[in-house]
Amino acid sequence: MAKKIEKASAPKAKTAGTSKAKTSGAAKAKKPAASAAKAKKPAASAAKTNKPAAKKPAAKSPKVMNLFDAYTSDQLPRDQGYIISSFINGNTGYSIYEVISYSGVKAIYPEGSGLTFQSSGRKLHALIEPPSYPHKGIEPYLREKNDQIPLRFKEVDKHFCKNQSTIYWAQKPIESLSSFSVARPTGLNVAFVFYDHSDLYDTLAKFFERSFTSDAGLPMIDARKGGAEITAIVKKFMNFKGQFD
Repeated sequence: MAKKIEKASAPKAKTAGTSKAKTSGAAKAKKPAASAAKAKKPAASAAKTNKPAAKKPAAKSPKVMNLFDAYTSDQLPRDQGYIISSFINGNTGYSIYEVISYSGVKAIYPEGSGLTFQSSGRKLHALIEPPSYPHKGIEPYLREKNDQIPLRFKEVDKHFCKNQSTIYWAQKPIESLSSFSVARPTGLNVAFVFYDHSDLYDTLAKFFERSFTSDAGLPMIDARKGGAEITAIVKKFMNFKGQFD
């Protein structure tokens, strides 16, 4: 009977082993809870992604641009701007310049070979008369079509250059109350739009200086003088401060 009791009690030892296995298995089953805690870490990284993205600095507008390129790329300033057109006779150096200031554009559209602006504006004329010009005594508004500007001698100021050329410019701009047009330039002619920058008037003066020397053949000292005088008129009478209200 003693042997039978021993055999009968043997299974109890296995039962104890089985409980340990279950206990250790249960302990191992709790480990995913720790990994679950680790799974919460992405929440911290998610919080990082909620930070507002750094703002990129706004793109700066150019100081000057070809007028028709600016129109094609939809970069024409509509609040206010300046347009300078030049009409250069490459054979004689006789040159005409038009400066237009505009504000509050309602519409811009192609018309013929140029652009029409439905906008208030002001136009200032200037011309460079070479020493060989044969009609110096004729009023500027009575000259041949390609040589005339809508002004009398009494309405312009002038500067005599060292090479005997003469620079004329209007004492005041002409009003354009509803619309104006700018022809597409050909040959040596140009049409540029100037944007409203802090150094706008320096940019205008430098444009005249370069064009007067390279296109009209004026000495640098006279080109600088003429450019400064014209820019002063532009700044005084065409500076957007209440001009188009």
